Amino acid sequence: MCWLPHEVKVGDLFQFDAAWHPVKQMVPGHGSSRVLHFDAHAPYTMAQAEIVARPISYADEAGTLGRLLSP
Repeated sequence: MCWLPHEVKVGDLFQFDAAWHPVKQMVPGHGSSRVLHFDAHAPYTMAQAEIVARPISYADEAGTLGRLLSP
C-alpha cells in the first residue's frame, strides 16, 4: 500500500535490494519529509507517497480483519 511520510509508523517495512527492512526510528526532514532509520540499511529520506508494508497486528484495530473477510 502507498503511504505518505506522515502516515509511516515505526515497524513498517521498506524494500531495499530485494529485502524488507523495518523502520526503527524516524526524525523530521525538510518540509513534510521524514528521515527513516533502519538497523541494516542506511537512513532514507521519504519525501512522497511510497509503497510500504505494514505487519498485521491483531491488537491494532479490533474487528478490522473480520470486516475485510466478510462479504
